[in-house]
Amino acid sequence: MVNIYDTANELSNQLKETQEYQGLKKAFDNLKAQKDTFDTFKKFQQMQANAQQKQMAGQKLTQDEINAIQTIAKEISSKPEVQTLMNQERAVDNMLQQLNRTITSPIQDIYKDVMPQGPQPSDK
Repeated sequence: MVNIYDTANELSNQLKETQEYQGLKKAFDNLKAQKDTFDTFKKFQQMQANAQQKQMAGQKLTQDEINAIQTIAKEISSKPEVQTLMNQERAVDNMLQQLNRTITSPIQDIYKDVMPQGPQPSDK
């Protein structure tokens, strides 16, 4: 029997060799090289994480918290290094979505008899 986790580990290693991963790593390294931008990026990430934790605990964000997050998001998203990072993240995400479709295709095949096949011709 196959050990699927060995295959997953090999895929993880191969991911590091892809153009998409390499582009993301380079974009992140470039962001880190811009100290002020990177510090603001880290602050934004922390603010987002804190807001998410608060919401998951059932607490509402104050308007001041929302405004602060929006302000820093606007500031950070205008930075070329962050824009490049976001573009590279999208490329990696697209690749992972394609991989997920491929990996899960055997499961989709099991259910194909009950899944809608798209628009059906009308019975006229």
